[in-house]
Parts: sequence; C-alpha cells; structure tokens
Amino acid sequence: MHHALVISDILSSIFKFTDTDTDISCARVCRAWQENALDVLWYRVDRLERLFSLLGPMGEVGPQLITFIQYHISSDRWDRFSFYANRVRRLECTDTSPDIHYQSFSTVSISRPVLHLVPNLTHLTWRKDPARPAASLVLCLLFLSPELESLSVETGGPSYTEGDLFAIGNFFEDVLRRSPRIQHLEFRTDIPFHDMGPALSNFLGSLYELRSVLLSHALLSSDVVTALAKCPLLEAVRMTDPYATTEVQEDAGDLQNFMPVMEHGAFPSIREMHINAHLWNVLLFLRSEFPTTRIRRLLVKTLSPEINESIAQFFALVAETCPEIEELGLSVQYGAADEDAESLLFPALEPLLSCASLKMLTLCLALPLEIDDTEAAQMASHWPLLQNLNLNPAPAILRSADKHLTFAALMSFAQYCPDLRNLSIYIQSSIIPELGARKLLPNLETLVLGLIGTSYSIEELALFLTDVTPPTCLLSGTPYITSELRVHTHVAQLKLDKVFALLPMLRSIHAQYRERLRTLEADVERLTLAATSATNV
Repeated sequence: MHHALVISDILSSIFKFTDTDTDISCARVCRAWQENALDVLWYRVDRLERLFSLLGPMGEVGPQLITFIQYHISSDRWDRFSFYANRVRRLECTDTSPDIHYQSFSTVSISRPVLHLVPNLTHLTWRKDPARPAASLVLCLLFLSPELESLSVETGGPSYTEGDLFAIGNFFEDVLRRSPRIQHLEFRTDIPFHDMGPALSNFLGSLYELRSVLLSHALLSSDVVTALAKCPLLEAVRMTDPYATTEVQEDAGDLQNFMPVMEHGAFPSIREMHINAHLWNVLLFLRSEFPTTRIRRLLVKTLSPEINESIAQFFALVAETCPEIEELGLSVQYGAADEDAESLLFPALEPLLSCASLKMLTLCLALPLEIDDTEAAQMASHWPLLQNLNLNPAPAILRSADKHLTFAALMSFAQYCPDLRNLSIYIQSSIIPELGARKLLPNLETLVLGLIGTSYSIEELALFLTDVTPPTCLLSGTPYITSELRVHTHVAQLKLDKVFALLPMLRSIHAQYRERLRTLEADVERLTLAATSATNV
C-alpha cells in the first residue's frame, strides 16, 4: 500500500467522495482505513433509530412505531454506543417513519452513564412531533452538547396549551446552560410572540456567540430585535417565508408597532436584516441607531398594503443609507383596497440606480410594475453585478398597465449583466426581436416569464428563447390574463406549454449546428495555415 493511503487527512478527503457501500467495505476490510471510514459514515445521522439500535434490538409495537425489545441496557452496549456516537457531528430528527416510542427515550435518559449522549455534536435539527412541544422538546434536551454550534427547532402547532409554553421556556433555559456556544439558530413555531412572553427575547439576548438567527416571521417583534441588537457577533437576522405575498393577516398584533430600542453600538456586526413591519416603522428603524452602512442584504415584508409614496420613500432611504447594499427585497401584502390603487412607476425605483453593488433585487407587489424597455436598460446598465432579478412576474391582482416590457429588455440584461443567473419578469409577448438583435444571456440558470397576451407565434417564441438562453437554463411561466384580453387562462397556458415543449428539440438542433460550425471553422483555419505555409515555401 502506498504510504499516502495511510495519511488521515488524505483518507478523510477520499472518503467524502465515495458512496456509503464503499465506505462500509473499507471500514470492514482495512484496519488502517477503519477510523476515517467510520468518521465519514457517522458524521451525519438522519434516522434516530440508527443511533438507538446500537443500544439494543428494536421491534415494532404499533403502526410505524418501534421501541427497545429489552429495556435493560448493559454497560458494553453503552461502550459500543459511545464508540460510534462520539463520531456524530450532525443529527437530524424529523417526523419520518418509523417513530420511536417515548418509553425508549425515557430508558436512555435514565440509564445513560454520561450527561452528553453525543458529546461532539455540532449541528442538531429537531422537528419531531412539533405539535406537542411539552413532549417533544424534553426529548431534544437529550442530545444537547457543549460543542453545539447550530440548532434548528420546529415546535408549537396552532393548538397549544399552557404546558407547551412552560416547556418552551424551560427548553430555552436548558439550551443556555448546556449549549451556550450556539452560533446559528433556527426557531420555527406557530405560537405568537405575546403568548411566549419574554422567554424568547431573554434567550436570544443571552447567546453571545450567535452569528445568524432564523425565526418565524411572526416572531420578529420589537422586543426580539431589541434583544438581538446586543449580540456582538450577530451578522444575519432572517425570517421564514420572506417572499410569501398573501392577503393581510389578522394575527399580526405583535408586529403592528415595530419600534425596537436601538442604543449606540447596536448590531455591531450586522450584515443581513429581515424585517416584518409596516413601511413607516421600517423607515423609522433605518433612521435610528441601526448601522445601515454595514447592511449588505435587506429584506422587508409588510403587514398591510402600502401606497406608492411610501414604497418610493423606502427605496430612496435605502439608496441613501445603504450605499453598499448587495441584496434587496420588498414583499408587500395586498388587500381589497388594492383593486383601485395605481401601479408602481419607474421613478420610485430610480434612486436604487446609485447602488452599483446590487446583485439581487426582488419585488413582490399586488399590482404589476409599469416600466418599459428603456427604463429596464437603465437598470441593467447601472447594475453590472446583478445576479438575481425578480420584477413581480405574477402580481396578485391582474390588471392591464400603460407600460410593459418586451422581449427586447432581455437584450439589455444580456449586454450589461453578464453574471445574471435568475430572471423573473412580465413581458408583452407580441413583440419579439429580430434574429440579428438577439444576444445570449450566457450564465442564466432560470427564467420565469409572466406573458401578456397570446398573439405570439409558438415557433417564433420558442426559437427566440432558444437563441437567448443557455441549454441548461430552466424556463417556466404563466400567461398574464386580464378581463380585457377575453382569453381563457387554460387556453393561454396550453399555448405557452407548447412553446416550452419545443425547446428541447430546438436546443438539440442548436447544439448540432454549433458543433458543425466549430468543425468548419477549424477546417478553415487548418486550410488557411496550410495555404500560408505553401506560399512561403
């Protein structure tokens, strides 16, 4: 055996690229490779019964329910368990079948010889029986360890009891005692903040090594943000479902008056911020002691419909206070009043043209944007680093606008934004650029279209999309049908599906054409060199 194949670091790198069966075989047949192979095999455990079966045989006691056949766990079983459990770094427990009976957890808890079952665990995901926090979170405590860096918990269904709230409070206290070095936290729950009380904000404010936190959007209250402002290393505050534009919710009372207390030195390391509040609260927050100049990613989800003047003020303030911003998102909720509102115009977005570092812009609005190809060209020319652009391709309220983009807008992005990866826009489908004006979007990975009208030719549009998108680009779209167009949505969708169905064949033809063209160019170059050599002779 070559001496390089017994070096631990090299073996670890090799086993990361082999499949599970190969790792198992290596662990069985070669003692020199056994430790490294086992480390890779047990690095991530996504089925809890795989870990528990080390302590004894398990059998079914009900439909998709298993438990220990013998509840006495001998010391040699615990030694065997530790041999493998010490290698586990990631543990993921979800509501997948089969489930483990609660009596088995009780047996493990009572008979364990050490406090920390998985002492080297760094990542823990716990989504077992989230509707019953009082029962589930107690089990999660079994796997906490001092080395834990990442904790993801989902708990608390819509129907919860006082006992569940008490269990969550105790869970927070136990985490602080046993895993105080958590750097990344995810906490998802349907329990509103006002029922949880100060337990959550006190818990978050005590995690001094916290670097990123993801919370259910209803938990980003003033008290929570005030507590997070004291975390010295915190870089990212995120919420779940940030772009879910829905009708106004009635249960957002905890967020109605979003006014966190920002003292001097708040959020000393912040780079990413998600906010769920009214825009006027957001404007006040950005004008406070919040360090906006350090923000690189900002996402705002409103609690109610917003007038265009407020949206324009928000974009102007972001351009003024966050000059180095790279990712910006705005998701505006909608209501019945939006039926009579006006669409957002380009002047509202114009201040953002000064943000030359912008890489991602996402707008989710109730009404379609009113911008044209010239204005889209301005956006593309001012954002050369743009990678993701979502210009509201599927507004909640379908209504015709005075100005629309055409497919010519894609040519502007192809010219000015070479790194564009994802593009979502609505398009007036009746105008397709001529063959000579088409440019390829070289790095485009996904294209989402909201097509206005159905007067396009299926073959012509399919050929155009083949010309401007790479072969690996994923395309999707929906017809943008208003009452004025008098076209059934189903018919329009069938026509668009026929366009997408033609793309594989056209892309194959294009690939063959490009290959033949390269062959001809190579032959011409070879013949030219041969003719030049003959002339010189």
